[in-house]
Parts: sequence; structure tokens; C-alpha cells
Amino acid sequence: MDGIVIAPVGTADIPLLDAALRQLATDLNDRYTADQATLAAAVCGPGADCLALLATRNGSPMGAVLAAPVFSTMRGGAGLYVSDLWVTESVRGKGLARRLLASALQHGTQRNAGHFLKLTVYRDNPGARAAYDRLGFTGQPDETNMTLTGPALENLKERP
Repeated sequence: MDGIVIAPVGTADIPLLDAALRQLATDLNDRYTADQATLAAAVCGPGADCLALLATRNGSPMGAVLAAPVFSTMRGGAGLYVSDLWVTESVRGKGLARRLLASALQHGTQRNAGHFLKLTVYRDNPGARAAYDRLGFTGQPDETNMTLTGPALENLKERP
């Protein structure tokens, strides 16, 4: 893993971030509906509310993390919700995911969002689950992830 540099994503890095996140979607057999303009606005634009870090070696993406601050009264402060974490296959199992998460936590702490990390792992991704378990993440059996999209989201927007 020599020569891998982890740095915050700037405007010029958006194409590399996009490529990394597209590869993550491919690896997980997920849809990918983001575009570079949306990523740039979320990460680099005025009022950007997401943190994106890119791990590169000689200009090639080796890993990426995308996270956003979230406040928890139960945990007594703000932490980061890691929505995307990707490491290229050639360096998986060599500690890059840990380095990316640690770097995200350092940046989160600077933003007063260093009380915890939270993420979602797919049931059909036991390798990722094992890696998170080794890092000390714990499942939350009393919690269920829920998402509001489409017409239900629009309905809520229209009727505050």
C-alpha cells in the first residue's frame, strides 16, 4: 500500500470520486444515479454538507469514503454517517478501509462530528461485515434503516 495518499476531494477530483463510487455501485450490483455536478455540489459547493476523501496512488483512485454529519441525542453529539466506502480489489484486506475511516473521523472531529461513526452494511456482503466487526463496529438490533423516496417524499415536501 506504499504510495497511497488520502486527501479531501476538491473540485478537480470529482471525476475520480465519481469513478470510485461508480465502481462501488458496480461491485455491489447497485444502481448509480448520482452525477458529477451533484457530487460537486454536495462535497465542494457553497454549503457543502458531505465529506469526501479519496485515496490515490499515482493519480489513480484506490479508495474513497463519502460521509455526512449526523447529530444523535442518544449518543450525545454529532458523528458521521458513512454512506459510501470503497477500496479497489487489489488492495482490499490491507488496511486502506481503516485508514479511510480514520481520516474521515479526523476530519469529522474538526467539524465537531467526531462522537461516532455509523454505516450500513448489506446482508449479502459478509466480507465487509467481517471487516467492520474487526474494527469494532456493532450491529444495532433495535434499529431498522428506513428510507422515504418518490411520491411519498414529494407528498411530505408539499404538505409540511
